[in-house]
Amino acid sequence: MILSNFRPVGRLYVAGVLLIHLLVVWNARDLILKGYPDFTIYYTAGSMLRQGLGHALYDDRVQFQVQRTFAPQVATRLGALPFNHPPFEAVLFIPFSYFPYRLAYLLWGLVNFAMLAVLPILLRWQVPVLARNPAAAWRLTVVSLTFFPAFFALLQGQDAILLLFLYSLAFVSLRKNRLISAGAWLACGLFKFHLVLPFLVLTLIQEKRAQGRKRILTGFVLVGGVLAAVSVVAVGVRQIISYPRYVLGLEKTMAMGAIMPSDMPNLRGILYLMASNLRHFDILVICISAAVYLLTAWISTLPDNDRDAHPIDADQHDLKFSLAVFATVLVSYHGLGYDLCLLGLPALLLLGQLAGKIRLTSWPGAAIGVGLAVLLFSPLQLVLLMRYNRLGLLGWAVLLCFFGLAGEIMAGESRARLLRT
Repeated sequence: MILSNFRPVGRLYVAGVLLIHLLVVWNARDLILKGYPDFTIYYTAGSMLRQGLGHALYDDRVQFQVQRTFAPQVATRLGALPFNHPPFEAVLFIPFSYFPYRLAYLLWGLVNFAMLAVLPILLRWQVPVLARNPAAAWRLTVVSLTFFPAFFALLQGQDAILLLFLYSLAFVSLRKNRLISAGAWLACGLFKFHLVLPFLVLTLIQEKRAQGRKRILTGFVLVGGVLAAVSVVAVGVRQIISYPRYVLGLEKTMAMGAIMPSDMPNLRGILYLMASNLRHFDILVICISAAVYLLTAWISTLPDNDRDAHPIDADQHDLKFSLAVFATVLVSYHGLGYDLCLLGLPALLLLGQLAGKIRLTSWPGAAIGVGLAVLLFSPLQLVLLMRYNRLGLLGWAVLLCFFGLAGEIMAGESRARLLRT
């Protein structure tokens, strides 16, 4: 997302993409005002808790009734746009429900923009590309708006930027060896548990010290327990018990068209576009996802030394963190375009290494470079999503980066062994 030295071509690209994004917002303004964006589900959930309807949070009929009160002009919505997140996240949106829908949408957008603005400050001394070029940090907020997943999340009023922010806090905590805090920040992201739990396991595997793993789990379990208690208080035990069945039901019916696997840039999306008619399609997705995940887990077990003693190993830590994020996105069964916000952090880490330490002439470097170029090219993603409904094709770029990272880590381990002998 950082364009080195903001050269004229880079500035022109950023200006052009921002203009395209502004045109998209302008053309969608009527749909936004009428309540088409995904922010509807959060506003609905917050409103239901405020009105004492927590006991019916996962009742589509009640959700639809509430949505009709503030978005009656959505012609294509014949049923509820379902809130399929854990109950504790609905609590976050209670304050927004006190405002009219349009104002609440704007306020949530400002909160997300504020998180994007804080990220460069948070990451400045932990991400090499920012540490080497402090003047670039302030530009990151502007440039991040050209990153399609971030723009898409803002447009839809989604919570993906919040998850990126929590991942960044966990990353900084890991770098500073504040492992309890790292686990706690990850637990805060359990509103997208499918994008947190796989990463947590990989993080525990990468942490070689038993005491370190215990500290990460301590922070995670403590905060996770608090969020579980909040959920019980908010909606009651019956709704908690029914939640898994509700989510699985939505996946089975594809939420009456609201869930489109063809727009999922992960392994499910890739395979759906290739072989959706296979009789045992879900089993195929599970098997290939398991293979990718097990490969990542094995690579995570590769030895590395103290990062202060061996600078090459510090780079390996960042690469393994990035690999875990890419693997998590790939194996997420439910992941849409805005969920690629998570790749913003590893993209920064990789851009820094591509500037000098990862050779683009090697096959891993070439795979990472090509994959990142596709992931950061917003116009292509706009066309794939808004014209062809085939954003799942972007999953190939994610997969390319994944294999490039895997290859670079294994090559780096070989180089590290030579240095240690």
